[in-house]
Amino acid sequence: MKKGSIIGKRQIVLAVLVAALGVAVWLNMKYASTDGGFDVTGALNSSKYLGDAQYVNNASVDQSTESVTTSAAAGESTAQTTAGAEDDYFAEARENRENTRKEALELIQDTLSDAQADSAAKEQAVEQAAAIASRMDKEAAIENLLKAKDFTDALVMIGDSDVNVVVKAEGELISSQTMQIQDAVQSQTDVELDHIKIVSVK
Repeated sequence: MKKGSIIGKRQIVLAVLVAALGVAVWLNMKYASTDGGFDVTGALNSSKYLGDAQYVNNASVDQSTESVTTSAAAGESTAQTTAGAEDDYFAEARENRENTRKEALELIQDTLSDAQADSAAKEQAVEQAAAIASRMDKEAAIENLLKAKDFTDALVMIGDSDVNVVVKAEGELISSQTMQIQDAVQSQTDVELDHIKIVSVK
C-alpha cells in the first residue's frame, strides 16, 4: 500500500476523532454552569504537604465558614451562598478546562485542513489529538473513581508531568482519603506521588 494512501486514511480517522472530541467538549460545556466561581490557579498556589502528595486546603472557603454570624437567618443565607460558590467553582473549572481543549482541537483541525501542511505536521496533529483523547478518558475515569469513593464532586486535570485533583469534602482530608486519591490517579497514570497535587474544597 502506498504511503500517501496510509496518511490519507489516517487523516480521515483523525478528522472523525477530532469531530467526536469536539462534540464531547461541547456537551460538557453545555451542561456545565457558566456562573462565576473560584480561581483554581490561585487555590493551587497556597499549599502544604500531606504524605508524598501535595495537599492544598482552600483557605478562602475556611475563612468564609469562620465568618458566619450567630444569627440563624444570616447563617442560613451564608450557607446557601457557600454551597452555590462551591458548585460554581467546579462548573467554572470544568468550563475552563473544556475551553482549553476546544482551542487545542481547533488548532489541530486547522492543521489537518491546511493543504500546504506537510505530512510531518499532520502526523504530529494525529499524535496531539490522540493525547487529548487519552487525557480526557483518564480524567473522566479518575473522577468517576473518586465519586464512587464518596467524594461529592471531583475535578481532575492531567498535565505533561503532573496531575491536579480538586475534591469536594467536609473538612481537611485525612490520610486515608489522600491515599484513595493517590491510588485513583496512579491507576490511570504513571505520575509519581510528589507530582500529584490535591485540593480540598468544603
